[in-house]
Amino acid sequence: MGNTVGSTSTNFCNFFSDEKDAYILGLWCADSYWWSSSIGLSNTDPNLIEKFREFLKRFFPENRIKFNRNHLFVNSRPLLREFASAKNSLDNLKDTKIIRAYFAGRFDGDGSIDKNLRNDCRIVYGRKNEAEKDKELLKRIDISNVRVYYYKTAKTFCLYISRYEAKKFLESISLYSVKLQKLVLVPRRDLVFH
Repeated sequence: MGNTVGSTSTNFCNFFSDEKDAYILGLWCADSYWWSSSIGLSNTDPNLIEKFREFLKRFFPENRIKFNRNHLFVNSRPLLREFASAKNSLDNLKDTKIIRAYFAGRFDGDGSIDKNLRNDCRIVYGRKNEAEKDKELLKRIDISNVRVYYYKTAKTFCLYISRYEAKKFLESISLYSVKLQKLVLVPRRDLVFH
């Protein structure tokens, strides 16, 4: 089963040093599905649900992991604290591979792009400060032509990546992104992240 998350465990996730964990952090940040002592993922994409389930199975037996409609979750205050702490410490992300994996999770959870894979490359946020933080984080992977817009009727913020940098952004996250791997942006033999 691997490490079990106990009430005294801390730092059981390697969000800032492991690409798979960084991806999961980005995916959860896009969703931020939690309440009191539970944490999980709420998504209609079965591939993303399965990705999160595999992560949870590293720490919990299958019978602790619950699934209700499109919600996959586990009751664990320590895990919730770990995710919340990492989300509040995103400024500490330095390694470009880790940043790319994090953005792949964010993109898979709340991102989209036009069919031409150039226009309308965006990630949706519920809070402006998160969008602004990620805008700054993108600079660490050489994506700087980025804007944050507020949509009043939807009460959401969108981080738009310029069409001139969209291809570079997608290529930088494609090894980690479940969504982009479905589009086969890279040859299947080159996909190293599973």
